[in-house]
Amino acid sequence: MEAIARRAAAPVFVLALFSSAALIFVLQPLFARMVTPLLGGSPAVWNTSMAFFQGALLIGYLYAHLVARLKDLRIQAAVHGIVLLGAWFVLPVHITNALGEPSSEHPVWWLIGVLTLSVGAPFAAASATAPLLQAWYARTGRQDAGDPYYLYAASNLGSFVGLLAYPALIEPLLGAHAQGAAWSLGYVLVGALIALAAAMAITSHGETPKALPHTEPAPSWRERGYWVAAAAVPSALSLAVTQHISTDVASAPMLWVVPLALYLLTFVLAFARGSEKMEGGTLFIHPIALALMIMSYYASGNWIGSVSGILAGFFFSALICHLALARSRPSADRLTEFYLFVSFGGVLGGAFAALLAPLIFNNIYEYPLALAAACLFRPREDSDTPRLVDGSLAAATLVGVLSILLLRWAPLDATLILGALGAGAAVLAAGWSDENRPAIYRYLFLGVAAAHAVLVIYIAFNLPKIFVQAVVNDTTQVVAHQPWGALLMATSFVVLAFAVHGTILPRKDNRRIADWGLGAALASVVLLLLLLIRAGGVDAGLLTVTSILFCGVAIFFNRGRPWSLAAIVLVAFVIIFVDETRGSRVITQERSFFGVLRTREFADRAQPDTPPLRILMHGTTIHGAQIADPRFERQPLTYYHPRTALGEAILAGLSTGPTSNLALIGLGTGSTACLMRPSDHLTIFEIDPAVVRLSARPGGDFTYVPACQPNARIELGDARLQIGEEPNGEFDVIVVDAFSSDAIPAHLLTREAIALYLSKLSDRGIVVLHLSNRNLALVSEAARVAHSLNAAYLYRISDRFEQPYVSYYGGLAASVMIIAKSPETIGTLAINPDWRVFEAPPGRPWTDDYINLPRALWEGLSGAETCRIYTYLRECQAGAAVSDDTPTPDAQPSP
Repeated sequence: MEAIARRAAAPVFVLALFSSAALIFVLQPLFARMVTPLLGGSPAVWNTSMAFFQGALLIGYLYAHLVARLKDLRIQAAVHGIVLLGAWFVLPVHITNALGEPSSEHPVWWLIGVLTLSVGAPFAAASATAPLLQAWYARTGRQDAGDPYYLYAASNLGSFVGLLAYPALIEPLLGAHAQGAAWSLGYVLVGALIALAAAMAITSHGETPKALPHTEPAPSWRERGYWVAAAAVPSALSLAVTQHISTDVASAPMLWVVPLALYLLTFVLAFARGSEKMEGGTLFIHPIALALMIMSYYASGNWIGSVSGILAGFFFSALICHLALARSRPSADRLTEFYLFVSFGGVLGGAFAALLAPLIFNNIYEYPLALAAACLFRPREDSDTPRLVDGSLAAATLVGVLSILLLRWAPLDATLILGALGAGAAVLAAGWSDENRPAIYRYLFLGVAAAHAVLVIYIAFNLPKIFVQAVVNDTTQVVAHQPWGALLMATSFVVLAFAVHGTILPRKDNRRIADWGLGAALASVVLLLLLLIRAGGVDAGLLTVTSILFCGVAIFFNRGRPWSLAAIVLVAFVIIFVDETRGSRVITQERSFFGVLRTREFADRAQPDTPPLRILMHGTTIHGAQIADPRFERQPLTYYHPRTALGEAILAGLSTGPTSNLALIGLGTGSTACLMRPSDHLTIFEIDPAVVRLSARPGGDFTYVPACQPNARIELGDARLQIGEEPNGEFDVIVVDAFSSDAIPAHLLTREAIALYLSKLSDRGIVVLHLSNRNLALVSEAARVAHSLNAAYLYRISDRFEQPYVSYYGGLAASVMIIAKSPETIGTLAINPDWRVFEAPPGRPWTDDYINLPRALWEGLSGAETCRIYTYLRECQAGAAVSDDTPTPDAQPSP
């Protein structure tokens, strides 16, 4: 019997670990899907949930560690069975009502409380299975029982499969209630597998299974601290990456699971048998992935390329940490202690990213900090080209200085200032050059460097006389007077040749100062040559791209120096963050549970009489703009201009009566207030207190609401819950303007939500849905919902147009749908004939129980919705896929 149990133990234990891990990692997106609608679709819902689940995992691992210390395995199995049974009484998965409605002022603590009461017990009980079953497996007496860590790979593989199954199968096929019931059934099945595994472990050693003896000394606190740090860094990094990606794409479990799935995959690879064979390749690819990730982060306009690069950099950074963790694992008799400290590290990293970072940072600065920290877990390696390593580090540092200079000076001035610094570095490098080199080489380099320095400094002090405007090829450009341009190009080329030659030679002394000088000189002369070759047409954007390329090269060459590599990563992100604020003045930047808000003010220095323009940004999305001048402060801009589809729909709804009641869901800058008449009444539903402070309170950055609707009523909280408390028939117009950001609160677009809005309308009332979105096919989803309600609706997309003083921001392309309470109302609206019925495509409409975000994302990115809107496109008429050069809706005339 013992022999049979030993032979059958491996598949049973693998299946039990795989299933339990899949179960608990399905629970994370499942419950986040349930609770997200109550908190406005914020990505912070997922990050806070992740921090909670990591805390629950720590409790489960601590419990497993304590239980594993019991000598009798039968008692361990009995105790765990009682705990699993007790946690079962909390099921099925649901959101508890014990804490009432969510709090907009303190959403984090409300969410943690709900998670604790709703799913804390079953998650902690199930999570204890991984270390406990591995400890039991170590006592089966099998040949491989001495190193059961490979089972950790099976456990993480189950987690990986469970996460991917949620967006691919579970969410599209099952409603929220069915998902909860299925999870309860899975909990019972996993409990049965755990009982079978316990029976195998007990039977394999007969009637008195023995505890494992300690074969090694207890780990030192230094080793334990290393375990904690190696687990904390990738944990924090995974949440930081999630925050960034979900803000730019969509706040949905479908996308949240991707970084977590990759995080788990790195665990699978690091703890699999033979993982040491992949370490060399991982160490080589990691810096390349980092460089590509930084470039992808900067080039966020290309969504697919940007996200792919960011995820690649994250994956290899996390893999570096987890490989270091796997290398340091103790013997099997310390297994549960090891997992306890690993879990503690995960909790620290998650708590830092989800709870502490939003309080101490006003932007997502934890992302570059975690990336830099991951570099510290690389082993130090000697380089065959130490001069090139030091030189690339100095070049990266110098271009970081350039980004700071660009905050104050124009590109031409900043480049010349940097050129002067590089010229000084060249003189320093020539003076400290290797004495083993021929004297003629050293003296020639010193003479050229000195001449270059004098020339650059002279030009810098006489810049207006040397760089002047001239007409070249019918365009006005800044060019250099001769012979100064030719002289500067000549000295720059010669210094560049000396710098390149010096950095590729082997080092024969320890004069690292000379190597740093060579690197700084190389970067400065490359930028000077770029300035001259471009005929003075270098702009700040080109300088930023060049600086990031320098950092990418430095990252690759400094891969063997962890601290230098981490510093270069931080320099690259300084360049990116500084570039984000360049050209404008940041008036306000603050971070809350609901994201990062930034008010930027643009002023035209060339025309001081032009009034400045203020823009409200939520992450990377524009939430409105206003001219900061009392003469123009009542003029709605961007999506809300009267000529856009959104402005036209709002005005048409207000004009159906002498006085109208308007409900605004999603405040933004409050531009809608200035589309209203003084006799109209405005009620604002906004979930983010920070937006209310900026746009609706005295002393805020935007004055639309105080100037045009000073008596507006503001209801703080989730709009779906707040508007549900309003009397039926209360409003004549309801504007739902919460979808322009890609982190959408999908619960505001379900069948129940639209039906609720319609019930709150007067007989002449309309609902105006602002559906502009970069990636999600929201027009199709709204049409499916309206069609299922048999409601009358019209759709229009308006083009972008420019306006004096604000140029691009005069009117942005707006995608809008009007849904009327009665068909008669549609016929009375004063709108142009471009409005039309958008035929609802086939498919199940969104409901509170069923939200198919994968479909919306696929139809948005594949071009399916584009073809529904622009049926006249040749690609759409032929039935072919939309090509990469197909114009987007923003660039097309309205149908």
